[in-house]
Amino acid sequence: MGCQHGDAKAFDLLVKRWHPKVLKMAYWHSKSGHAAKDIAQETWAGVVKGIDKLHDPARFPVWLNQIVYRKSVDWVRNIQKQRRVGRNEVKESMHAEDGDDSDRLEQVMKHLQALPEDQKIILTLFYLKGHNIREISEILTIPLGTVKSRLFGAREHLKKKINF
Repeated sequence: MGCQHGDAKAFDLLVKRWHPKVLKMAYWHSKSGHAAKDIAQETWAGVVKGIDKLHDPARFPVWLNQIVYRKSVDWVRNIQKQRRVGRNEVKESMHAEDGDDSDRLEQVMKHLQALPEDQKIILTLFYLKGHNIREISEILTIPLGTVKSRLFGAREHLKKKINF
């Protein structure tokens, strides 16, 4: 396998041949086109890092699928962890408030839970965790513009639903 010896053209051909399959498998695990692209990118980084350790080039398809699977599982675990953290912080915030503020917070939380998951995560990271837009972009491995548009959309959705 030429790419094991640093042949860039051989690696380009390898990517050209296998990238659609990597995307398909990543999408199957993540159910998200954007996440599948991120997982595929992480997969190819893993391939570059470990290609010299592949002793039997005939096993490349199996080895590649294992990398895609591990990267997909990592992505799913990361998302699940972010959801758990967000829910716990929201509960803690609700118990810390009292009186009218508590009622308002409950109303906000009710509508927050109804948001699409991507908007819910963005709001949690921004308002409850205190991350800035660049940090959220890095945490979720999505472009800055996507963070901004989701944050804007989530705010607008909440504004329409909540009357303060």
